[in-house]
Amino acid sequence: MGWTTKAVFRWLRLCCSSSNESSAADLPARGGGILVVGGADAPELTVREVNEATARFSGARLVGEGDHARVYRASLRTGRAAAAKRLRLVHRDSDDVIASTRRQMSAAASRLRHRNVARLLGYTVAADLRVLLYEFADLGTLHDALHLHGDRPPLSWAQRVRVALDAARGLAYLHAASAGAAAHGDFRSSKVLLFPGFRAKVADGHKVFRRQTDQEELGYAQVRRASTVAHMPPEWFSMVHMTPKSDVFSFGVVLLELLTGAPKPFDFDATDRGGCGNLWSWAAPLLAEGRVEECIDPKLGGQYPRAGALELGRIAVQCLQEDLTSRPSMDTVARLINCDVIFRDQHGCRLL
Repeated sequence: MGWTTKAVFRWLRLCCSSSNESSAADLPARGGGILVVGGADAPELTVREVNEATARFSGARLVGEGDHARVYRASLRTGRAAAAKRLRLVHRDSDDVIASTRRQMSAAASRLRHRNVARLLGYTVAADLRVLLYEFADLGTLHDALHLHGDRPPLSWAQRVRVALDAARGLAYLHAASAGAAAHGDFRSSKVLLFPGFRAKVADGHKVFRRQTDQEELGYAQVRRASTVAHMPPEWFSMVHMTPKSDVFSFGVVLLELLTGAPKPFDFDATDRGGCGNLWSWAAPLLAEGRVEECIDPKLGGQYPRAGALELGRIAVQCLQEDLTSRPSMDTVARLINCDVIFRDQHGCRLL
């Protein structure tokens, strides 16, 4: 697959040595249910309303912090809970920037409507404040479910394929013309939110905020590289414009996480990958040769269909093609996942 460029590996080693895959700001608030704000579109909340909902962004409400945002548990006047994502700002914005941002948010809220894309429930736009209110994910993120078990049992085969199909459909929707034909640009397992029944939704589909100066743009890019490099396609290292096909590669990495249970898609210290620092260089050749038993997540305890795991692995390999033109579209990926051989258990019984 061509993952031998020394310069890329040196750069990856530098960026990934201190990266934390599960950025806390990607985590939704825990507990409660799904907040549904009245009205056809997500309303704009005043600064006073969002301060009230978050107890003025009290430290007691803080549930996560990442590179460019903090997430607070919000309690709106309906009594329901939501995740309030407060973005970090470098300076106060002008009236023109505020007006433009409001138009973008209104358009995003009205256009992006899909059962597999996390719903934007409300937002606040002010000179020195940006807050996004998202629907509440009861079960956290896919990254948590795969790698931070706590008292929860590991994901079953049925849950994994259900999540894979839902996430594929969410990305396919974002890539469709009706949603703006936009690339997500930062897809990873911590961007997949889990709801009851292990139904999945893609988070951060409403990325309409942008830095206003070249310096800020560069600063944001540097942070993003360190935290998301493990899921980035080859074209990203050449500073090529990200496209929907770039998301396909990132989705392929997430499929490998689902199959292998590997906690770090890029890890030079991994001792069980035959010297391969990245997950795809190790797993893709094994899957291409049908050696799924050598890389399947041991936490499945053998409770998976070999034929289905091989098929899901083949789909991952297609997504991980170095040449982006050789990768399938996400719509095609979703149709490939939704096949009979994948949705059967080890005894041949139909799942779900």
